[in-house]
Amino acid sequence: MKTQIIALESHDDLISVRDRMSWAKSPRILLVWPKYEKVTLRPVDLRVLQQHARYLGADLGLVTRRADVRRDAIGFGIPVFASTAAAQRDLWPARRSMRRRGPRADHPNLRMMKAGAEVREAAWKSSPAARIGFFSMGVLAALAVAALFVPRAAIKLTPVSQRQNVILPLAASKSNSSVSISGGVPAKSISVTVTESQSAQVTSQSSVPQTKATGIARFKNLTQNGVSIPAGTVVYSVGQSTVRFVTMNDTHLVGTANAFVDVPVTAEQAGAIGNVPVNSIQAIEGSVGLSTSVTNPEPTTGGTDLVTTAPSEDDRKRVYEALLPILQMQAEKEIKASIGAKDLLLTNTLQMGQIVNESYDPPAGRAGSLLTLTMTVGYSAQYVAASDLTRLAQTVLNAAVPAGYVPDANSLSFSEIGSPALDQSGTTHFELQVERTLVHQINSEQANALVRGLSPNAAVQRLQSNLPLASAPQIDLSPSWWPRLPLIPFRIEVK
Repeated sequence: MKTQIIALESHDDLISVRDRMSWAKSPRILLVWPKYEKVTLRPVDLRVLQQHARYLGADLGLVTRRADVRRDAIGFGIPVFASTAAAQRDLWPARRSMRRRGPRADHPNLRMMKAGAEVREAAWKSSPAARIGFFSMGVLAALAVAALFVPRAAIKLTPVSQRQNVILPLAASKSNSSVSISGGVPAKSISVTVTESQSAQVTSQSSVPQTKATGIARFKNLTQNGVSIPAGTVVYSVGQSTVRFVTMNDTHLVGTANAFVDVPVTAEQAGAIGNVPVNSIQAIEGSVGLSTSVTNPEPTTGGTDLVTTAPSEDDRKRVYEALLPILQMQAEKEIKASIGAKDLLLTNTLQMGQIVNESYDPPAGRAGSLLTLTMTVGYSAQYVAASDLTRLAQTVLNAAVPAGYVPDANSLSFSEIGSPALDQSGTTHFELQVERTLVHQINSEQANALVRGLSPNAAVQRLQSNLPLASAPQIDLSPSWWPRLPLIPFRIEVK
């Protein structure tokens, strides 16, 4: 008998094998397992393939050496062969005949049994009155649920309150490491550097140097050796004021005793102060003075001053004194901006430190009708942290809270009384007024229980008569047209 041989591959599965079996046109289909590859067919897949082969009108057989596949196939009644040749040579087991059963005769009392099995609806259920009644009950139930869960109320209560205040004598020092109930608080240091300018009009008249004086310096040799006098050699006058001059040229003095040479000189500073009389220049600076002497055979001339509007020493002092308060105010402002908003600055500890820069415009000796002083100065101060003040204030105030009241944490405020004083040990003594608001405590659950199911007006009256309120309560209903407050507690919010 003709046999269709299908060689399985490792990638074959139930679907692909069924498709390949569907193309078979022979009464026998033989599935051949590969020797060295594994086919992923489960036992249930073999059963499905067997049923598919019967559907095609063919017998199914296997060729495999795998013990598990052979065991499953024998269990399903599928013949297993050692090779394809053996499958074609040996006999296959006969298929079981599938005998069709004929139609069964109807039971004679089938109609009566069917009628008896039917469940008939009660007559009252089909009554219009009953249906309207049940519908009305459903509507009422829905309305009852809506009445419980739809309305929402928000109640705002303003409890009575009172102010609590106390005056605390404090002593702030850097030596304090913690807050003391006796009033000792730690003082912290802070430093800033500020730069400010101040200008003032100048009306005083001053002599401003204009040109430098010039003249002749006569050098006399005191030795028998030649002497070199380089340009820039300094000679100066002796007397009440010293005027310095410098030589303009390199000069050589011959090596003969009492030999002399005249050298042109110019005053170092401009102004009429450089005009000195004859024989005023008598000193030499440097090693040249060991071998020579100097004098001026003629007065020096040409130094002039210009009388004009120029800042005087009094003007500079006046601008300086006007700038100091501005610097201090700016330093205090920057320190307050650097510390916390509620930290307390001890203004009596604000001190001026090192002057980093001080410049006048115009500088000394220059003319000008507007004098501007720019200064950069360091300042230092001490302050008390708000956390330390709060800790001390709460400790003192909490000891005097009336029964039934609680403090409002956001209402605590501080203010200095009088001016702080600094003692010899560096401790700042001052008085601090502390204030806060105490609010009467209200049980929100009690307020909730008082108003459930009441109308807004009745709820307001009950709340006012049973709770310590400073003003009438505010009740917001949602929806606004709802006549009463909810009955369910979690639908009422008390603030």
